[in-house]
Amino acid sequence: DSSIDDFSDTDSDTNFPLMIPQDYLGLAFFSMLCCFWPLGIAAFYLSQKTNKAAAQGDFQGANAASRQALWLSVLSIVFGIITYICAITALISYLSGKPP
Repeated sequence: DSSIDDFSDTDSDTNFPLMIPQDYLGLAFFSMLCCFWPLGIAAFYLSQKTNKAAAQGDFQGANAASRQALWLSVLSIVFGIITYICAITALISYLSGKPP
């Protein structure tokens, strides 16, 4: 029991290695090419920024860039799906109309 009392919070910080945040590069690349490209480009940039910040040891900045890259990628995919659905609906509406 005395060994548990000697254990402090600073010991736990040094025993675990810092984890590099995920960059979501694949998701950002997909959202850039197949979905709403303006948001996809921003997500791709932020995923690259995640890697650069982690390489420099700025894990807080890398974590923030990683979260932003994820959200922008997901938002790009949602906007892309909505755009595709609207385009297909408009095409079906146009083609199902009776010719004059």
